[in-house]
Amino acid sequence: MQEQKMALKNLILKIRIGSHCYGTNTETSDEDFGGIFIPDKDYVMGIKKVEQVELSEKKSDTIRNTKGDTDYVIYSLTKFIPLAMANNPNIIEYLYAPVNCILYRTEFSDELINNRNLFLSKKAYHTFKSYSYNQRQKLMIKKENMTGRKELAEKFGYDCKFMSHGIRLLLECQQMLVEKNLTFPLSQNNFIRDIKIGKYSLEEMLIKAEELEKLIDEAYIKSDLQNSANIEAINKLQIKLLEDFWKRKGE
Repeated sequence: MQEQKMALKNLILKIRIGSHCYGTNTETSDEDFGGIFIPDKDYVMGIKKVEQVELSEKKSDTIRNTKGDTDYVIYSLTKFIPLAMANNPNIIEYLYAPVNCILYRTEFSDELINNRNLFLSKKAYHTFKSYSYNQRQKLMIKKENMTGRKELAEKFGYDCKFMSHGIRLLLECQQMLVEKNLTFPLSQNNFIRDIKIGKYSLEEMLIKAEELEKLIDEAYIKSDLQNSANIEAINKLQIKLLEDFWKRKGE
């Protein structure tokens, strides 16, 4: 409870993430939110630690979230930055959220976002491609065992929602390598939504995934993105954000 209060009090960014940001939401989609907070000094300099705070709300009695449920995770800045440096697919998108999905912002989050070029690197090729592959592996295992979203497997022959995430990740990776940018809603949001609602067969999607992976392999070779995040500059940025925030709070 103490950490939750601190996270909300020290919040520097709140955004809408997930399908409502991607432009792939359906009538039954739940809402997903993400945020960043700067911990009090004793949580960074002392022995207290907090990496993230969960503020999700579940109104339905189903196992999986449905319309009306919300997922909301607020990351400590000191947890968020290493994940962003690694080009974690669930984290790097925070730095590219469109204006209409930014629900709360501060000068500290603006400074972080304005320096997003320090984070994006060719590591995205490895992380996004790996996440996509894992999604498809889970899909195949669940198809074989008829677990996961059983209703989708029974209706379409596979968990098409898992596949939509896998294809989305590949398309995002391609854009980052080619354009050094990530835009939302996604340019192919309708295509991804159609995958999610079962308009394509598993065989079609596996072929599409292979085609995208080949394009991504070529883009990786040609891309002039930095090989890894700018560690020195990000280190200075984190120190500055922490010190400026603590100074503002009088710590």
